[in-house]
Amino acid sequence: MLEEHNLVEYQNVTIERNGADLLKNISFSVSKGDFVTLEGVVGSGKSTLLRSIYADVPITQGRARVLDFELKGLPFRKVSKLRSQLGLVFQNYLLFDNKTVFDNLKFVLDSLDFKTDGNQRDYIMSVLQKTGLGDKAQVFPHNLSGGERQTVAIARALVHQPKLILADEPTGNLDQESAAHIADLLHQSVKSGAAVIVATHDEPVFAGLQHTGYKISGNDIVRL
Repeated sequence: MLEEHNLVEYQNVTIERNGADLLKNISFSVSKGDFVTLEGVVGSGKSTLLRSIYADVPITQGRARVLDFELKGLPFRKVSKLRSQLGLVFQNYLLFDNKTVFDNLKFVLDSLDFKTDGNQRDYIMSVLQKTGLGDKAQVFPHNLSGGERQTVAIARALVHQPKLILADEPTGNLDQESAAHIADLLHQSVKSGAAVIVATHDEPVFAGLQHTGYKISGNDIVRL
């Protein structure tokens, strides 16, 4: 039986890749305020598992629910509604290089028709200030360091106040200092009540932060 209070719940889920079972009989859950790491070697299925959570990879067996959406057989028209409640952070940032930092965040709010409390500009600037980007609002991403671009990606993921944040190898391209900053920034986001799931092979950078760890081993997932 799926627990209604969980934001993510997988029970005996199988995920295929290229016609073969990549992950089999996966069961785990994530609740509001959880900070979860998915560990494992490159190619183990961490990214594929994250992609299944935002309905980019189909569930072939078992039951999976994210927020209030049953993933197996989820109609295409509901996929965008699910994703609108998620914050996504990728290793390669995926920012709009032709938009300023400010406009990258504004694009998300406008696309989702997200209504801010008060003036939209003030709201965006408050998010940038909280993430340490207050002086970068009018800068284009290609003029930023890798750590700064990943910070923009996190600010963009947070700007619409998602219930769940998914980060795929967010520190993979960064130096140690920048990686520690990004890990801490993600960890702080749970204070707002969101849950965070991070897929990483950079375990030491998250070791000092309170979290729940899972490791993908073979085609199974084990709680650490």
